[in-house]
Amino acid sequence: MLENYDLSLVAASYVVAVFAAYTALYFGARLTDASGNERTIWLGVGALAMGTGVWTMHFVGMRASPMMAEMTYGAGLTAISWVAALIASGIALHLIGRDELKMRTLLIASVAMGAGIVAMHYLGMYAMNMSLPPVFDVVWLSISVLIALGASGAALAICRWVRQEQGSKAVVLQFVSALVMAAAICGMHYTGMLGMFYSEAASPAADNLLHGDYLGLPLAVLCITLLSVAIFVTGMDINSRRIARIQQEEEAKWVTSAAFQDASTGLANRSGLEQQVLEAIASETGPDSFALIYLDIANYREMSVSQGAKTVEKTVCFIADKIKDCLSEGVLLSRYSNSSFMVLVPTPQNDDHQFMFRRLRQLENLETGGGQPVLWRAGQSLYPDSGHSSRRLIRAAMVNQSLSVVGSFDNLAQDPNLIRTGS
Repeated sequence: MLENYDLSLVAASYVVAVFAAYTALYFGARLTDASGNERTIWLGVGALAMGTGVWTMHFVGMRASPMMAEMTYGAGLTAISWVAALIASGIALHLIGRDELKMRTLLIASVAMGAGIVAMHYLGMYAMNMSLPPVFDVVWLSISVLIALGASGAALAICRWVRQEQGSKAVVLQFVSALVMAAAICGMHYTGMLGMFYSEAASPAADNLLHGDYLGLPLAVLCITLLSVAIFVTGMDINSRRIARIQQEEEAKWVTSAAFQDASTGLANRSGLEQQVLEAIASETGPDSFALIYLDIANYREMSVSQGAKTVEKTVCFIADKIKDCLSEGVLLSRYSNSSFMVLVPTPQNDDHQFMFRRLRQLENLETGGGQPVLWRAGQSLYPDSGHSSRRLIRAAMVNQSLSVVGSFDNLAQDPNLIRTGS
């Protein structure tokens, strides 16, 4: 009863299957970020697109092996076969979009999805309402069922795997995965046609409403167009959400930066310093002690009177750069207030810091870009000798200050309150 296969329609059925599989991958990615009613809508649209694609592939494949008689279908069973495809696709997309998918759930879902595909295929063949009952080949029928189950499990596993990839690699993997999934879908269909067929004497019912001429290439072209639009819309939505997510992350970083960073100098601000001190105190692997050095520009008020606000900030940035040039690696400089800085020195007794202390003493002769000398008030505190809390340590460094250049801190461990003026 079956003539030779129409290779153009076989190719068309595979292309439709590729688009349907690719749609599943795209909608699965979209469902990852959706929740509530939004997820329900995307799940429904995705199941509609993917299910219609698989269903279309079936009828295009049917036309690829035309019967001697005209191929027609009853509207009722054809519609039911379409619903079966929608249900199978909905199950697949629902599980693809879940955060976690256990092996047991994957097996159950594979059976449910495979059963939906098998039901869609054989209901679609029964929809021809032939005058004689179908003939079954148990071997090919069993093979088609196994392919449907295996293809369903592979499709779910591939979709979950591909979903974790990003960028151009994800696009390539999605396309390759779609080719594999489409081959499995077509394999089930064409083995299923060997598992159930009609004798040459059978003829379709005269009252069938759907004619096979419209379920070949015209349906394939229409379905591919619809799936292309669905993929495009979903891709645009995924991209817009990705951009929005990046913007939110950048905004969150900016807010965090603004909360812990001085806008003018880019140094840690008062909150940033307190956070660093708390982390140093709480750290189990941190140094046994650390020092806080308080550096205050004593003549900041005079600078503010003689210069404009922008010029003063440039001067402060200039001074901050000079202080940073003096510091050792791993030492934190922060701007504590408009006129003052704090230096957090881990393991201050370390001999490696002695050169830093000597360089800090050279700030005694520092002049601004305009030639105005910088006068300093300096103080220091040592953890744990000066206190065990961030506030107590900071207060101790500010209280233990004198009008001086920063002294060398050779005796810091012995006398944490010592500030020695220049020699």
